[in-house]
Amino acid sequence: MTDNDRYRLTKEQCACYLQDGFIFLPDFIPIEEITQAQGELTGLCKLIRQEVIMENDGTTVRSVMNPHVFSDLFARFVRHPGLLGPVMQLLEREVYLFQIILNLKRPFGGDIWQWHQDYPTYLHDDEMPEPRAVNALVFFDDVVEFNGPLMIIPGSHKEPAHEAPVDDTTTSYPLRAIDLPVVERLAKERGIVAPKGRPGSVIFAHTNFVHGSGPNLSPWPRTLASVTFNAIDNKHGHSRRPDWVVCNDFTPLEPIVPPL
Repeated sequence: MTDNDRYRLTKEQCACYLQDGFIFLPDFIPIEEITQAQGELTGLCKLIRQEVIMENDGTTVRSVMNPHVFSDLFARFVRHPGLLGPVMQLLEREVYLFQIILNLKRPFGGDIWQWHQDYPTYLHDDEMPEPRAVNALVFFDDVVEFNGPLMIIPGSHKEPAHEAPVDDTTTSYPLRAIDLPVVERLAKERGIVAPKGRPGSVIFAHTNFVHGSGPNLSPWPRTLASVTFNAIDNKHGHSRRPDWVVCNDFTPLEPIVPPL
């Protein structure tokens, strides 16, 4: 089986993405490749760089922004055929890398991610014309009910891009959090799901879906690599955010085999 065959989505999976705004693929990326990425991340978290963001306690790493710029392994990871293949299939065109964030929820200290949509930020802060980007969320750890799994409202990607002010006080990461009455309405209409699985599982998500996650009160880490690919004919404009947050290289990506 070739990589093209291994990572090709079925018609049913593509239809599910269009209906629900996401698809969850357990054990999609080989565990040995995830193990390599985990080892690289351990070293990156020790760096003193603006891309390494701490929680409000000032000592716990919350996120690592765009590590592909200073890590050869992650420069290859964003070209993984298991990420690029499905994304290009869903968007039906070439893509460029808009952003990659490694989001860590450390045991006992990983803070929340407020309920939000990504696209309002991309629209108002980065001048992305349309919500034609796909976010590949790769599990680096076992994600269970106790360590802050991502919560998703199915079908919420069909909502408007709700504009909201930037919340820069709740956590150490500024975020356009969606109004809670909107979340309540959507949750009552559509429910909430929280995909759980082993390292290497992937959620492919529409950039406008409503999602969030609670704190990690467990003794187990929960790390997600959030890799956002944008359609090549949907390029963002002048971003208000700095280059170390949003990529401005519009070169179409090609899969690398072997990836790592």
